[in-house]
Amino acid sequence: MTRTEMSTESALPDNSELSSLSIDTKNDDQRMRQYKTLAAAFSYPDDSFFDHFPDLMDDKQSLMVEYDRLFRAGIVWMYGAEYLAKNEFQRANILSDIMGFYTAFGLEPDKERPDSITCEMEFMYGLILKRDRASRLPADDQSKEKIDVCFDAEKKFFIQHLEPVAVLIAEKIISQSENRFYVNIAKDMLEFLASEREHFGLIAATDIKQY
Repeated sequence: MTRTEMSTESALPDNSELSSLSIDTKNDDQRMRQYKTLAAAFSYPDDSFFDHFPDLMDDKQSLMVEYDRLFRAGIVWMYGAEYLAKNEFQRANILSDIMGFYTAFGLEPDKERPDSITCEMEFMYGLILKRDRASRLPADDQSKEKIDVCFDAEKKFFIQHLEPVAVLIAEKIISQSENRFYVNIAKDMLEFLASEREHFGLIAATDIKQY
């Protein structure tokens, strides 16, 4: 499998990719769009950010200030190991496990730590896309195995890495920020995580704390 770099710009699908999904088309289309939006939302508000959110251009300065205050000053860590690791040994294991997921599917972070929330969102998008491509192969045991492997990785990565950290990040943003964009995107992320739990058959979306 060809290795590709993961970045907010390159790893996210364009509209033609999204519109051509073949597995559970409507649901996967919505899921990919949401992972795309969240990955972009938590990237630095530079030009590529405003490619995704052009209506926010007038708020560029305030978004940059709030991004620096929240995420660069350490009020809200964007990295999973900062929440899950109790010591350096655990930190190394977490980062190694995440990289194991990425490497297995031919991906690697681009200028970011592997446990960044943006990389993890991009990885989930990539798994959905790979599963869709596998579904277009001739229907045989090999294509079915590829589909099953991708879905299994989606569920495991969501449970073990993405969801526990994303919930904490969202809750902290809501409690620490008064910026409308970041508070709203954090609330959207919590709602999406709830729907993903339901998608994976974990618990009903209504069991998730609402804001």
